[in-house]
Amino acid sequence: MSGALRGRRRGPAVTLSLWVLCLVVAGLGTGPAAADEVVGFPPRPLFWEQPLADPSVVHDGTRWFAAGTGWRGGTASSAQEYAGWAPGAPLLDSRPLWARNGDVWAPELERAADGTWLAYYSIPVAGLPRTDDRCIGVATAPDLATPFTPLHTQPLVCPEGAATAPASDVVRHAPGLPTRGVIDPSSYVAADGRRFLLYRTQGTPSSIRMVRLTASGRRAAGPSRELLRDPGVLENPEMVDARGWHHLLLSRGDFGRCGYRTVWRRSASVRRGWETASETVLLDRAGTGICGPGGADYVPMTPHRLFVHGWVCDGVNGPCEWSYSSHDDPLRRGRRVLYLARLRWTADGPVLARFGQGPAWTPPPEPVTGP
Repeated sequence: MSGALRGRRRGPAVTLSLWVLCLVVAGLGTGPAAADEVVGFPPRPLFWEQPLADPSVVHDGTRWFAAGTGWRGGTASSAQEYAGWAPGAPLLDSRPLWARNGDVWAPELERAADGTWLAYYSIPVAGLPRTDDRCIGVATAPDLATPFTPLHTQPLVCPEGAATAPASDVVRHAPGLPTRGVIDPSSYVAADGRRFLLYRTQGTPSSIRMVRLTASGRRAAGPSRELLRDPGVLENPEMVDARGWHHLLLSRGDFGRCGYRTVWRRSASVRRGWETASETVLLDRAGTGICGPGGADYVPMTPHRLFVHGWVCDGVNGPCEWSYSSHDDPLRRGRRVLYLARLRWTADGPVLARFGQGPAWTPPPEPVTGP
């Protein structure tokens, strides 16, 4: 028996012990309310076999629709939150003409002011130092049953030097940052209806930027500005207003490892105070049992929903073991799948209330062989 396999068998017992200890400690401070605290360890994803990383999830009034990283963007939809999720057609009906290929990362879905839908996404372009350096585009669709059509004339956000038509928001090189692309688009609509897009510059140090958009959401209304810079990997920005504060939910660490986690900061100003704001862990492996809970997408419905991805592995029928790395051993096959959490907003910030439980794992059918 290999050490890796032995580690997988040990992992759940150690994890369960840690979780029991967490519940005991939480119960000391919460009293009767502890019954409504986090339940299910580790939680079950909404679906097991289909990868869906860096999720963006919306509800159109009749069904749930999720988009994520994949060729032209992966999708899944369901009439229910916890069951019935089925893969769909690619998010984009074609790659934009200015792109190198159709490898979409981290799309973001948003309803436009006229009731149609917008999708923001990052995709490789020529002219930047590395083949996976990217620009951000925008695509439109009349409804979620129709694949999105990219705006082919120009990117929405792109660094100077990219071999494309000039973007609506051209990101000038900033001293101290690598000359790379832009990824992880995230929409934010302020209380007064103004539209913004947040995103991350590729490479480290990481920087999070924000640009105001026009009312249509298809173009920049002015130049972008940097909100914060961090020496490590800080990405997937998600702006949420709650309890009189602006909150930034972010992913920290190496996306391919179990240590990837969701953190948050808050500020009284949309544009200032983020770099000096304290950072608090919201979701990590120790507190959830999920391997690499990140790519958080907040849905402002009651109860408050937070969709995140995490790694599950063949052979364990659950989250990958602590030592898992998607970069190291292709034989330990892992895929990022979708989880659903409930949040509570307190005076001190967001708190994980519980996870929803998706269907139990069932082995895939055996391949059909000849006589």
